[in-house]
Amino acid sequence: MAELFISYSKHNRPQALDLADELRAKGFSVWIDQGGIEGAQNWSARIVEGIADCSTLVLLISPQAVASRNVAREVHIAYEKSKNILPVVIEKVTLPANFQYSLAGIQHVYYSDRPAILQALEKLRSGVPTTEELSSFREDDIIRVAVLPFDDLSPQHDNQWFADGMMDELISTLGLIDRVKVPPRSDVRHYRDHRAKNREIARDLGVRYLIDGAVRKAGERIRINATLIDARQNEQLWGNQFNGTFDDVFAFQESVSKHIADALKLTLTPEEEHQIEDHGTQNAEAYALFLKGKHEQYYYTKASYLRALEFYEQAAALDPKFERAHIGIASICCVYYREYSKSPQWLKRAQESLAKAEAINGETSKTLYTRGVIEWLKGNSTLALKILKSATELDPKHASAFNILGTIYLENDDFVAAVAAFRRVTELFGGGCGDFFNLLCALESAGDQELLLKKAEEALPLYDRYLLQEPTDFNAAVSRSLVLFWSGRNAESAEAADKLKERDDLSGYSLYMLGLVFNKLGKPQLFLDLLHRAIDHGYREIGATRSSFRSEDPELQEQFEQAIQRLDALIEAEMSPIPS
Repeated sequence: MAELFISYSKHNRPQALDLADELRAKGFSVWIDQGGIEGAQNWSARIVEGIADCSTLVLLISPQAVASRNVAREVHIAYEKSKNILPVVIEKVTLPANFQYSLAGIQHVYYSDRPAILQALEKLRSGVPTTEELSSFREDDIIRVAVLPFDDLSPQHDNQWFADGMMDELISTLGLIDRVKVPPRSDVRHYRDHRAKNREIARDLGVRYLIDGAVRKAGERIRINATLIDARQNEQLWGNQFNGTFDDVFAFQESVSKHIADALKLTLTPEEEHQIEDHGTQNAEAYALFLKGKHEQYYYTKASYLRALEFYEQAAALDPKFERAHIGIASICCVYYREYSKSPQWLKRAQESLAKAEAINGETSKTLYTRGVIEWLKGNSTLALKILKSATELDPKHASAFNILGTIYLENDDFVAAVAAFRRVTELFGGGCGDFFNLLCALESAGDQELLLKKAEEALPLYDRYLLQEPTDFNAAVSRSLVLFWSGRNAESAEAADKLKERDDLSGYSLYMLGLVFNKLGKPQLFLDLLHRAIDHGYREIGATRSSFRSEDPELQEQFEQAIQRLDALIEAEMSPIPS
C-alpha cells in the first residue's frame, strides 16, 4: 500500500517522475503510473486500486492535466473515497467545473516549492488538519449545521419512524432560526447506512457542525441521545441523554434545540423561541401518528401515500386542533391527485382539510403554500402565483414554494422568472440533484445555452456523487443522462440512456423523461415508445406533455397525437374513489 498516488498528464511525465523520486527519498511510498495515464486504452483497475489504497492523491496541475478526462476521474474518485488531495501547480490554469467541485476550499502549492509540498504532506500524514482544510469550512454570518439520521436502537429495530421523525423535527426547528442553514433530509439520508468521518461528512455537506443521535423505544419508555459536534475542531460541543416516556418528547425537542442554539452562541428572538416551543399539539399519541405519516410519505409510492393519509387522519381525529395533521392530509391529497388520479374529489378533500388548518392559526406560510398548490392543480395559475409569493414573503426559506413558483413560471413561458425561482432554491441549501435539475430545465427553456452548459457541468459531480451513494436510484440516473446531454456529452448521454431503457422498474415520470433524452438525441420513435410505457406506468402529466414533441414526419406526429388522446381518455376515466 502506497501513501501517495500521483495523478498527472503524460505531458508532465518528466516532472511527475522527478517529484516521485524526491518524495521516495524523503521516506514516502509512492504509486505512479510510469507509462502515463493518457496512453491507456482502458482505465486500469490497478489505478483504481492505487487510489483506494493511498491516503493522499497528489495532483499535478497543468493545462493538459485539467483537459484530461482520466485525470478528472482520478480526482473525483479520490474525493468520493474521502482521500486527502494535494494540488501541486506546475502551470497556472483556470480550473473547469469538474475540478472545482472536488478541489473547493483546498489551498494549492507550487511544484517549484518543494519545502511547501513536503510540509503539507507531513501534516496530512500526521492527521493534523492543515490551514487549507480548515479554511474549507466557510466563515460568515450563517451557521451551517447538518442533522444526521438518528439510529434506531430499539430491541426489535421497529421504530425507524421515530428515529427519522426526530431527525426531521430538528431539521425543521433549526431551519426556523434566521442565521442557521440546515441541509434537507434528502441530502443527509445516505449517512444512515454509510457513516464516514465527521470532517468528511461536513466537507461533503458544506457545513461546520453536525448533530448526531439515536433513539431507543421499548414499550412506553424512550431514550434519546443527541450530540453537537464541531467538525472543524473534531470536538463535541454538547451532548445529552434523555430518558422518559413518549409524553415527554416535546420537552426533549425544546431542550435540544435551545441547548444547540446556546452552544452555537445564537441569541434567539422571541418569535424563534415561540416557534421552537410550538409543536402544534400536546397530544403525544397524535404526534406519534403524525410522525408515522411523515415516515410513510417519504417513500413516494401510491401505497405509502395512502398509508400516510390514514395516519394523518387518525392524528387529526385525536386532536382536531392539530394544524400540521390537517396540512398533511391536504398535502397527500394534492400529490395523489397530481401523480395517480385526476378525480376532483382529491382536491375537494384537500380544500376541506386546509380550511380546518386555517381555522386554527389563520394564514401561515404552510397554509398559503398548500392553497397555492391546490389552485395550481385546479388550473388557476395566476391566483396560485399570488398566493405562493405571499408564502415566500412570510417564509423566505420556503424552498417548496419557490419550486412550485418556478414550475408555474415554466408553464406560463416566463422563463426568466422560472430561472430566478429555481436558483433561489439552490441558494437556500446549496442545491441537490433535483434542485439543479429544475434549474437546468428552466435554463434550457430560456435558451441560455452558456449558463446551461456551465450549470450542467456543475451538476454532474453532484449526480456522480449521489449515484455512488445510491446506485439503485435509477430515476436519478435518468435525470443524469439528460444532464449529460446538456453538458454536450451526447455519446455518454446516449450510452447511459440505452442502458436505462431496458429496465422495467422505472417510474412513469422517469420513462417519460428518458423518452425526452432520446428525442433530443434525434431518436423520436424511442420517445413515442417510452411515452406509451410511461402512460402504462401511471404517468399523467398531460399539461407538460402536450408541447413536448413536434415532428415534420406526419406519421410520427400522428403517433404522438394518438398517445395524447389515450392519455386524455385515461385521465377522464380515472375517477378513483377516495378512501373514507
